[in-house]
Amino acid sequence: MEGLSHPAITAHSDEASTERFSGLALREETSPTRCRTNSRRGLSDPGRRSYPPVEAVRRALEILRTVNQLRIASVTAIHAVTHLPKPTIIRMLETLMADGYVARDNMYGGYRVTCKVHELTKGYDGISMIIEASRAPAIELTRRIKWPIGIGVLDGLAISIQFWTGAISPWAHTSTVLGLRPALLSSAMGRAYMAFCPDDEREKIIACLRADPVQDFDLEKETKFRQLLARMRNAGSAGFAVRDPRTEPKQMTTLAMPLMFEDRVMAAISVSFYKSAVLLQNISKQIVVPLSETRQKIEENLALLMRGTGSHGDAMEHVPHGLAPLSPG
Repeated sequence: MEGLSHPAITAHSDEASTERFSGLALREETSPTRCRTNSRRGLSDPGRRSYPPVEAVRRALEILRTVNQLRIASVTAIHAVTHLPKPTIIRMLETLMADGYVARDNMYGGYRVTCKVHELTKGYDGISMIIEASRAPAIELTRRIKWPIGIGVLDGLAISIQFWTGAISPWAHTSTVLGLRPALLSSAMGRAYMAFCPDDEREKIIACLRADPVQDFDLEKETKFRQLLARMRNAGSAGFAVRDPRTEPKQMTTLAMPLMFEDRVMAAISVSFYKSAVLLQNISKQIVVPLSETRQKIEENLALLMRGTGSHGDAMEHVPHGLAPLSPG
């Protein structure tokens, strides 16, 4: 396994590759953006829209939010908060009642939300929160350094790639890596996760690796793996992981860092690049420093989103728990 501080990449320059990458970068800089917000490539600003908003929908959502906040809301109380005309409020309430999101509470003389509003959040789990926190900074980083950025979460004994900016990278080596599950032992994301997760979680995962007949994880490899993780932890916040150089495609390498919320690893962020395109002495400036800055932005976004869910306990319920079981067998 390779060391921590530098990936095992070729130090000499490849003039042909450099010219090719420079040409691609120039064309990428000058080409106009032709895609809309809902296209495959998307935009760096997830709030940027393609069409004017439908005011009736906005009013209905505003009324639903107000009823939820007030618990029991009269038409007069809703009007005081939203300043919408009372006839509009009544029509919107009747529509929300017809769809089952609001009910009239005759005992208290107002309206309240129903349990059906929970359906509006069922698709928004911890992974959705991580992508929301990561999307704009990751796209910004790809536009800055040109290389594709990946976001992965723990999924059993692997990392599941949930977000990837390869669609806007001029130097992406493949069409997509979404849904791929790189191994914890050899991938940069897996190593970053394992190095910085809490000790008890790490030991449970290692026990599962040891017990899994599919894993090639004998005592010697476990010892070397633990040593690699220890070197990364000793580097502190500056630590990063590098994928096993034997991983295909061998002309590329990947660096990864953990995305933390307090003492938990929520996900890992990675950047993949051709070994011949970035000289060894330039990796820190061109890759590590920008990646670290993006990691900090994502962690700040993530903290705001997590704490915005309510109490600390409520927030931790949104952490994706990908390892099942956490013990052998």
